[in-house]
Amino acid sequence: MPNTKPIGVAFSDPELTSGTTLTGATLDSTSKVQSNLASGFSVSQQGATIATTGNSDVYLIATAAGVLSSAVFSGVDALAASDTDYITFSIVNLGQAGAGSAAMLAATDANTTKTTGGTALSANTVRSLALNGTAANLVVAAGDRLRVRAAATGTLANTVTFPVYRLNFTVA
Repeated sequence: MPNTKPIGVAFSDPELTSGTTLTGATLDSTSKVQSNLASGFSVSQQGATIATTGNSDVYLIATAAGVLSSAVFSGVDALAASDTDYITFSIVNLGQAGAGSAAMLAATDANTTKTTGGTALSANTVRSLALNGTAANLVVAAGDRLRVRAAATGTLANTVTFPVYRLNFTVA
């Protein structure tokens, strides 16, 4: 369809108005990413208070196929770093049937509140979590169930209330 609507000294594309029909158009992955359509998505979830002992889990559902690009945590309470009483953060992709086991976070001290290699939690501050270095572990399909876990080792100095997790994904 040629550009026929004059504007100044040039011509513009035809206006798309209510009732306009496009035929023969193709929306491929390149044009989708380079258009104003979303090139990613985020999933956020508030979990129950992180207890001073045991595991505190929250579950999320991937809304579309994509690749985990970042994971962040924030809670209302601060928690001091300790090498004996600390939290370890993990995310496991359980897949569609709940039998998956792909670890999406790095299994390193960077995802803990240890004094050695970890980081204390500051109140109401966003904390970035370290992703797994294996690219295949970061891939999700639409509808995958993800378990986010804060595992207490020892007895934490205090609980962490109103924990919120946000996972950001890119799509192809």
